[in-house]
Amino acid sequence: MKHPHVETPMETTFGRFIMRVYADSFGKETLVLRTNVLDPSKPVLVRIHSECLTGDTFGSLWCDCGEQLHQAMKLIAKSGNGVLVYLRQEGRGIGLFEKTRSYELQRQGFDTFEANVMLGHRPDERTYEWAKIALADLGVDTIQLLTNNPSKVSEVAKLGITVIERVPIIINSNEYNKPYFDAKRDKFKHFFNNEVSYYFYQFHADTVEQVQHIGEYLQNKKRDPLLKICVGVAANHETLADAAAIEKIRAIFETCGFYEGFVPILHFSFATSPNPTEDVQTIHNVMPFVTYLQTNDVTPKDTKTITAACETFLADIPLWDENFSLVHSKEFRDTITNNKAFVLLDNSKGTGLRESKESLMQKIDTLLGYGMNDIAIFGGFGPDDLDTYFELRRHYRINFSIDAETKLKTDGTLDIEKTKTYLQQLLRFDDPKEAGVEQSRTFLQQHKADDWASVAIDSREFLVHPAVFNPGHFPSTRWFAEFVRKYVKDQKDFCEIGCGAGVISCLVALANPDIHITATDINPFASETTRQNAERLGLSDRVDVFNGDVLDAVPQDKKFDTIFWSLPFGFLDPGAKIDLRDTQLFDPGYRATRKFLASAKKYLQPNGHILIGFSEDLGHPDLLDAIAREEGTLFEKVAENVMQEKDAVSFEILKGTYRTEV
Repeated sequence: MKHPHVETPMETTFGRFIMRVYADSFGKETLVLRTNVLDPSKPVLVRIHSECLTGDTFGSLWCDCGEQLHQAMKLIAKSGNGVLVYLRQEGRGIGLFEKTRSYELQRQGFDTFEANVMLGHRPDERTYEWAKIALADLGVDTIQLLTNNPSKVSEVAKLGITVIERVPIIINSNEYNKPYFDAKRDKFKHFFNNEVSYYFYQFHADTVEQVQHIGEYLQNKKRDPLLKICVGVAANHETLADAAAIEKIRAIFETCGFYEGFVPILHFSFATSPNPTEDVQTIHNVMPFVTYLQTNDVTPKDTKTITAACETFLADIPLWDENFSLVHSKEFRDTITNNKAFVLLDNSKGTGLRESKESLMQKIDTLLGYGMNDIAIFGGFGPDDLDTYFELRRHYRINFSIDAETKLKTDGTLDIEKTKTYLQQLLRFDDPKEAGVEQSRTFLQQHKADDWASVAIDSREFLVHPAVFNPGHFPSTRWFAEFVRKYVKDQKDFCEIGCGAGVISCLVALANPDIHITATDINPFASETTRQNAERLGLSDRVDVFNGDVLDAVPQDKKFDTIFWSLPFGFLDPGAKIDLRDTQLFDPGYRATRKFLASAKKYLQPNGHILIGFSEDLGHPDLLDAIAREEGTLFEKVAENVMQEKDAVSFEILKGTYRTEV
């Protein structure tokens, strides 16, 4: 869909461009400059530049923004195939007034990172959705990105744009912006040269076949050139004398080489090593194919082994509460930074326990204060359990690496499906729609009840338990009910998931006397409320009610002509904690949605369909489409309506069919 815009040619001192301006509120219009000829069939040189009035217009020496803008325009003009997207998000998204307050704090000795946090902001508040829109309108999906900021590469890549290369913009610092450059290098992990800094998503493998399964799954899914998929392989002191075990490890390492971006790393436990430092050299001698080493179970004060590992391999060094004080040693810090080692924050040590976000932030702040920014976060992560990791990445705007082990296993063995979900969620790194989430939470709070209520819908009275979604406050329920009861005319078996107070199930039953209804809800109070309302309306013999997650409680021999679910389409980070009331509106990571699309097929009659109540305004349509493709579901929009809740919101009903396997 093309978005409203105007455009005109514009001559500049850097060359001739076509200027496009997108319609938006006054002062917020996104601006695009592109070369006269644009060929999206080739990688396009792109600069995504956030507004900086002080630097871009007034030539402030406190930053390098204006110089970066002008150099980018020169390079784009010279390329003959480029785009500049100018986003109106002054001061890394905090606005000119707050940026000026930040300047005052910087004059007092605080850096730009610290100043923004002191003012109550995240270090970097920028978003890039408008860049995606602008590039999509131009048909551009593969780019070379002009930036010194590795995090911007990943932010753009997660929008579905393939970044084949980060192109640095090299600017020299001056006496005024030297602290600004230092903060960008140390705390935002920017680079001012051609140096490359990778980050990794890690899983553990015991067999060649496991690597092959995941490697095939990730084909063409990775769009960030700075991201590596690390494959951890376990070993210990006893392994060093076991030729068969070494050969098995070699085979796994060699298999990783067949998959783009896969990097094998030896997870070596020194717990049984009589001389850990000697074992480091022995690893190098008997396994010369090992480049990356993770030093597990090194005693807290054994810096000799850590030094040996860093000097012999590209090393990952776990830190936990007992040895975190090492970071205060300049000798330790020099060992880590000079050898480009990663610091792993790992209080879990293989137990699957999660360290609190607050504790992790304290450690990260300490590391960044020392300029140590190659950081990985371990412990307690897995599929549908990534909220802390995503929150930390959004806050710091650093590409933290991550590892999961315990929660990727079933009965002690790597679970391929869990691993696929974990990696897919990391690769997508979807952002909740903050405005929509806040609107939904406010609406729930405003209509929180302390006692039973009753609501009249279609001249029928429905009781509503205080812990159940009150359909009287949401006009979408009435509209969904009206559509569904007509849609299922002449059908025999209908199922509603997330039945709430039972309004849709009961109205469908009343309008279709020959139909049998199955209603289910994860909220036990909802199931009981539906049961009571069906009884009060004389429908108990035709409405069966169950309590369980998605279709878990529905007998497996049931087959339906239509299964309907008005999805809890509010997206939250995978693993975000919610209560029973929240399940009515929110689905963290779209876990339940994914489970529904995976399981509904076996409950359908041969020509049966699923119906989904959805809202693109409040939900995450791109993620829904991606999950649907994974599960072989084809959606078509069969109804749409704009209704007034707190604001005007568009709702739609999607009809889903499953591809027939040949």
